Amino acid sequence: MKAFVCLFMALMVYGCDAASKECADIPTQSHTLRAELLVSKNQTWKNDLMQQYQLKPADELAWQDLHPNPKRSLSEQQVKDWDIMYKKVTNTSAFKPPVGFLKEVPLGDVKLLEGSIHAVGQQTNLQYLLMLDVDRMLWSFRSTAGLPTPGTPYGGWEAANIELRGHFVGHYLSASALMWASTKNDILKGKMTALVDGLSACQQKIGTGYLSAFPTEFFDRFERVTFVWAPYYTIHKILAGLLDQYTIGENPQALKMVTWMVDYFYNRVMNVISQFTLTRHYESLNEETGGMNDVLYRLYSLTGDSKHLLLAHLFDKPCFIGVLAVQANDLANFHANTHIPIVVGAQMRYELTGDPLYKDVATFFMDLVNTSHSYATGGTSVGEIWRNPKRIADNIKSPETEESCSTYNMLKVSRHLFRWTKEATYADYYERALTNGVLSIQRGTDPGVMIYMLPLGLGLSKAKTYHSWGTPFDTFWCCYGTGIESFSKLGDSIYFEEDGKSPTLYIIQYISSSFNWKSGKVLLTQTVVPSSSSDPFLRVTFTFSPTEKTGASSTLNFRLPSWTHADGAKAMLNTETLPLPAPGSFLTVTRQWSASDKLTLQLPLTIRTEAIKGSFAKI
Repeated sequence: MKAFVCLFMALMVYGCDAASKECADIPTQSHTLRAELLVSKNQTWKNDLMQQYQLKPADELAWQDLHPNPKRSLSEQQVKDWDIMYKKVTNTSAFKPPVGFLKEVPLGDVKLLEGSIHAVGQQTNLQYLLMLDVDRMLWSFRSTAGLPTPGTPYGGWEAANIELRGHFVGHYLSASALMWASTKNDILKGKMTALVDGLSACQQKIGTGYLSAFPTEFFDRFERVTFVWAPYYTIHKILAGLLDQYTIGENPQALKMVTWMVDYFYNRVMNVISQFTLTRHYESLNEETGGMNDVLYRLYSLTGDSKHLLLAHLFDKPCFIGVLAVQANDLANFHANTHIPIVVGAQMRYELTGDPLYKDVATFFMDLVNTSHSYATGGTSVGEIWRNPKRIADNIKSPETEESCSTYNMLKVSRHLFRWTKEATYADYYERALTNGVLSIQRGTDPGVMIYMLPLGLGLSKAKTYHSWGTPFDTFWCCYGTGIESFSKLGDSIYFEEDGKSPTLYIIQYISSSFNWKSGKVLLTQTVVPSSSSDPFLRVTFTFSPTEKTGASSTLNFRLPSWTHADGAKAMLNTETLPLPAPGSFLTVTRQWSASDKLTLQLPLTIRTEAIKGSFAKI
């Protein structure tokens, strides 16, 4: 193992120059296009696209000659810096894991208050999760394993002839674990346990550790760099779902399944590298792989197995990380949701290894998206792609703006950054993207009816986009998977704890909820008054119920959003008016909280316009 790691490092430093040049999908394609391609009867169109996949296992000369694409915006100096970046990418021995990050609070300790918009969204999603049938979700997995297949498979992107089948099942594993933690619904617990049991039976029948709703032949095609619809994307969803079933759903069987799966894929990747080159492996990553690096880093954090760390690093996609490492403004024409998860994985690498390069990469990426590729809603992309940052106004002419999956993953990026820095700007972004890009994708209280894209142009409607509204049993787009996860974890980014001499809590979202703050020995409840045009203020009331008499003080930090202003803002603790800092910071209050305490916030709401980034237009 040690010898291989040394060889891997040498290849990264000296042999990756070729692999770092082609860094886009081959060709760049949206999930929508791939779905159309699979079901189309237009063989001429299919052949035309397939011809763009021409690299074969023996075409080594084609791999040796790749260089930074001249169409990309890397300067000569940035190209020279590239090799230095690779050395930094592989050098982790000099760093220690960072400390002092804010801590997530358990979902089970946060309860959304009944009747709030967030609680309604959560309940609608719970109804949908309970509607779905375990046998139908398992159908393609059982078929692949050679087991009996009772019932019929679902339709849409989970249909038996769709190459991405199984992806939604992975999302369901994550969503059900998150929802169970949030609600402790016993029926849902039974469903998710039965699903894990059924998947385990499939894995046992295959006998190699492999587990998927499609055959291993898809990975043969992936490794040959021939057309296939993102098999590692689906494997990431299954791995992440099983890992969530273990860490959140409290199912120890799921971790055994994950480690067996990862052993299988570790051997596959090592075989590609030894049989061909490391370059060949990196070229195959031009196909979308989801958050493989992220889930493998998460697994390493649990197991400490160096194989898991190494495999995670092999999915870091260094050609894209390298673009960000040299701080090139070069996102145009990349498929957005192929690459946002790579950054989330880079953030996990920083948290586990302490390598500051990955912190810098994530910080630069977030700033770049926000300054050059975002709408006022916090969303990004058009037709799933980042386009010319100087012509974003052109994007809103299309109804296919702001893919929901991209918002889901950008929320993860901002969440990590806030935990690292405690900067209110990242919490502001989270609020904006959650409110506009998540709460908006359900159709009222109709379970299982969601959208793919959020249209932003004048006269456009969610119902009149290319995708329109989905259906509960015959859609299952990628955004259905991220959608059910998002509505299952609405309580996960309201409160964050900070370690210290005394209990400290950050309240970054104003969402009607209660939080059993165990380290602070108090049950905190915040109630948000629904906003209306007749009352131009956000009004929030906090009450406190001590769970123990400790005689100790604790500290609460309340976010003052950047969108408000000082004139008219007010904070009161019982009858005392508190001095407020400037918007975009935190109001800090330390005291021994009692049942008689009440803290209220009054924050002015304003109507304003924001210029589209890189354009003189307004939205």
